[in-house]
Amino acid sequence: MSAARVMGALCFAIAVLLLPACESTPPLSPTQWNAIETRSVQAPRDEVLRAAAAVILDQGYYFTASDQGAGTMTAARVPLVYQDQYRRTGGMRSSAPVDTIAVWVSQISPAESSMRIQLRESGEHIASDERVSAFWNAVQRRLLAKSPPSDPPSRQEGV
Repeated sequence: MSAARVMGALCFAIAVLLLPACESTPPLSPTQWNAIETRSVQAPRDEVLRAAAAVILDQGYYFTASDQGAGTMTAARVPLVYQDQYRRTGGMRSSAPVDTIAVWVSQISPAESSMRIQLRESGEHIASDERVSAFWNAVQRRLLAKSPPSDPPSRQEGV
């Protein structure tokens, strides 16, 4: 066997051994995305929408679309590394990559809503339970800050 054939066989064997390491994870199903991106919120839909809008702005996004009737908002922000390109190529009409967030709030009951948070970085759908939970927690804090203070406990005589 020639040296070239041995080298070719060796390269083929190495490629076959390394091939499983190159496998990508299968795409998530719609049910899996829903489980990662959806949280329950103990508040009416309109209050959740207002709180989510405030958190979106707090996180440096600008609104690209919203529909209160549908309970949806989308927003974008330009990552720091692309801000110069963004400014030089037309701002909101720029082709610079942006990070986006989409929020859909639906009413479950008069006092409970469902909030789905979809995140994308430079167009790629991000499956991050941690980031969705962080957004959800920020919305919860906004809602708690807005809630009226409870009445102080009544004082009992002789205590």
